[in-house]
Amino acid sequence: MQTRVEKFTPIQGFEATDYAYFEGRIVWVGDDAAVRHPRNYWKPWQPPAKTYSAALLQAGAKLCLQQMTKSDTHGLLLWLTNREMLFPLDKDAPRFDAVRDALEAKQIKAFEQAALRVLGLGNGLTPSGDDFLGGVFFALHHARHMVCKPHTDWLVGLPALQANIRLACEVSTNPISAALLADNMAGNSFGQLHDMLDALESNDSRFIVTSREALLGVGSSSGADMLAGLLLALTIL
Repeated sequence: MQTRVEKFTPIQGFEATDYAYFEGRIVWVGDDAAVRHPRNYWKPWQPPAKTYSAALLQAGAKLCLQQMTKSDTHGLLLWLTNREMLFPLDKDAPRFDAVRDALEAKQIKAFEQAALRVLGLGNGLTPSGDDFLGGVFFALHHARHMVCKPHTDWLVGLPALQANIRLACEVSTNPISAALLADNMAGNSFGQLHDMLDALESNDSRFIVTSREALLGVGSSSGADMLAGLLLALTIL
């Protein structure tokens, strides 16, 4: 594939990555045109529009969690399944506990405060904290109807919450991770994460396993961290 470098503007400090600016927007310009993501410059991918069943998503998420308690895993899935996390997150479990506690209490302000404390946390191009929040917001977008009626303030307050997170991204994380987190907030992500949502709704054990393994292959721990956020939100909300 010929890379039309002249059209792209390098992202300062991230020139060696597969991301660049194109007409002011961060796009993916790597060699694999088959990457399923809306930011793929060569072949932009969009998931099909779909409405999900709240009950089936929650049941599928619980089934997936049960499966993982019997298998090796990594990233924030270690925290989600009550196992010790590895460096550099081994001392940060209380921060993720706070996110879970706020979701369980249906306290949107507490959730915002907790989310800001995990933003940018971890190593890599997309830090674990960002990917984790991306999974949570991805679930909130696709399963908004799962939020209980007494807690509709979540739906009303979600735009302002997301705006505050995006603003915080300007100083708490890098521009590439911020862009991908914004995509997750809008319900657009890697094809593997959308496949995972389909698998959870199916409640098909084999489909869940194959989709989970495919998602875990995204990045060094990005897939695991997004899945942790997704499952947390679906099982709680």
